[in-house]
Amino acid sequence: MPSVAVLGGGISGLSTAYYLARLAPRATQITLIERSDRVGGWIRSRRVEPGFHASCPKTNAIHDENSVLFESGPRSLRPVGTSGAVVLEMTRELGLVDDLLTVPKSDPSAKNRYIYFDGSINTLPSSLPSLLFHKPPILKHVIPSVLREPFVRSARTGKEDDDESLYSLVARRFNEHVALDLVGSMVHGIYAGDIKTLSARSNLKMLYENERVYGSVVKGLIKGGVNLNSFRERGIAARARKEDPDWFATMENMSVIGFKDGTETLTEQLRGWLEQCENVTIVTEEPVTKLEVQGSESKITTTKQVIHADHTISALPSNALDTITASSSSLPHLTYNPFVDVAVVNLAYSPDIQLKYDGFGFLTPHPDSKYPVPVPGTLGVVFDSNAMRGQDIKEDHVKATVMIGGHQWYSAFKVPIDQLDPEEAYRYALKSMSTYLGMDAQPEYSMVNLQAKCIPQYLVGHQQRLGELHQVLKRDYGHTLSVTGASYWSVSVPDCIKNSRELVEELVVSGALGSKDKIVTGLGRSEHNPEDLKDSARLSKSHINVLMKS
Repeated sequence: MPSVAVLGGGISGLSTAYYLARLAPRATQITLIERSDRVGGWIRSRRVEPGFHASCPKTNAIHDENSVLFESGPRSLRPVGTSGAVVLEMTRELGLVDDLLTVPKSDPSAKNRYIYFDGSINTLPSSLPSLLFHKPPILKHVIPSVLREPFVRSARTGKEDDDESLYSLVARRFNEHVALDLVGSMVHGIYAGDIKTLSARSNLKMLYENERVYGSVVKGLIKGGVNLNSFRERGIAARARKEDPDWFATMENMSVIGFKDGTETLTEQLRGWLEQCENVTIVTEEPVTKLEVQGSESKITTTKQVIHADHTISALPSNALDTITASSSSLPHLTYNPFVDVAVVNLAYSPDIQLKYDGFGFLTPHPDSKYPVPVPGTLGVVFDSNAMRGQDIKEDHVKATVMIGGHQWYSAFKVPIDQLDPEEAYRYALKSMSTYLGMDAQPEYSMVNLQAKCIPQYLVGHQQRLGELHQVLKRDYGHTLSVTGASYWSVSVPDCIKNSRELVEELVVSGALGSKDKIVTGLGRSEHNPEDLKDSARLSKSHINVLMKS
C-alpha cells in the first residue's frame, strides 16, 4: 500500500493532496502535514465587525450584516491560460460555481489601472484610442522608446546562465524610465520586490523569451509572443475545458474571478473535500522538525510523532525545507532567494467618503525613480470596493487595502517585522491614504496583518539554481522527495495549483509512486533537453487511466 506525505497546507499543499486523491491509485495513503492550526497558508478571508483589528480575527462575523469582508492575502484570481483553466476546473469539481464572482474585462476596475508618478496618480491607457487621446505624464518618454526598441541589438547569448535583472533588460531594451517607473511599479504589485535584483528569465519570462526568439520584445508581442505553455500544459487545459466549453469560454473572458465569501472559500472547500476521502489524513498543529531518507522511504519527524512515507512532496517554502533537511542533506540554494515582509492594512470607510477613482488601484515606482514618492515604502493601494463587488451585505462602504514594505521595508519602518506594533502599520497606511488620495477620514473598519517572509524573490540566476537543485534531488533523494510551491516556479495562486497538478500527474503517469520507473523532483522543467520536457509519444495504460480520471 503506497504512502505519500505532503508537507505544508497552503494552496500548493492542498492542491497536491487533492490531485493525489483524484489521480493516484485509491489504495494510496495520503497524509498532509501542516504546522499551524489551519490550512490555506497566506490565503485568508475575514468578515470583521466595526473597529480596529490588530490581526486577523480567529472567528468570522458571518452573521453580522454590519460586517465587511477583508482579504489578508490574494483577493482575486486570473482565469487565463492553462493555470486559469485548471482553477476553473477545480472550482467546478468542488461545487463552487454558485459562489463565484466575476469581473468582466469591460469593468472600470479591469480597464483603469493607476501609477503614482511625479506628484499625481496617472491613469494608464487601456486601449489604443485612450493611448492616442490621453497621454498621462508617465507615458511622456515611453512611446519613443517603444518605437526604437525593435532596432536595439539583442544582447542574448543563448548560454544556460544567460540571465540578467529585470531592470537591466527593460532599461537596455527601452529606457530607465520604463524600467523604474512602469515595470518597477508592476513588480511592486506582483512581488513586492526590487526590479534591480529580480531575474528577468524567471519573473517576466515573456519579455526574456521574446528578445531571445525574436531579437526584440516589441516584435515578439506583435507576433503574439512566445508560447510558454508546454505540450503537457496545453493538454491539461484542453481536458479541463472539455466538460463545458461554453462556460469555460465565458469565464476565461473575465478579467478576474473571486468568491462571495473571499478566496479562503477555495481552500476551505479543498479541506472539506479531502476530509471526506478515506485515504487522506490531515494533520495540523504539528511542525515538521526533520526529514530524512531511510532506504527507499522518507522518515518525517514532527513535534508529536514520526511518519514514514514511500514518497514525500514538500510544498513548504524552500527555506523551511532547508531547515528540516539541513543536518542530513546537501540540497543547494534553498536559502539563496530572500523572502520579503509585507504589512497588509485593510480599511473600510463610511459611505459618505468619496473615492475619486473607479479603477483597481495604484502602484508606486521604484525608489530610485527621479520622482520620489512622498510616503516611502508604500507599494500600492487596492480599491477593493471597486475591484470585487458582491462580497458584503451592505455594498456602500469604501474599501481599500494598503500594502507596505516588501524590499522597501526599512524605508517605511525602522524595526524588523516581529518587533513592529500593528498600530504603527495602521498609522502609516492612514498617512498613505491621506497623502496619495486625500482621504483624511478615520475608517470605520480596519485590520492589520504583518506577513513575514510571504513572497519569495527569484534573484538573477534562479533558473540555473533550480537546475542544480534538481540534479542533487535526483542524486541524493531519488524516488523519495519532490518539491512544489511558490519558492520554485511562480508565486501566483493559479500557477501554484497548476504546478501541483503537473507534478502529481507526472508522478502517477511515470510510475514514480509505484514501480518507481522514473525520478520526479518537480523541477524537471529546469533541464534544457527538449526531449525531457515534452510528453512521451507512448501512452502507457497508467497514462490513459490518469487522463480518463482527470
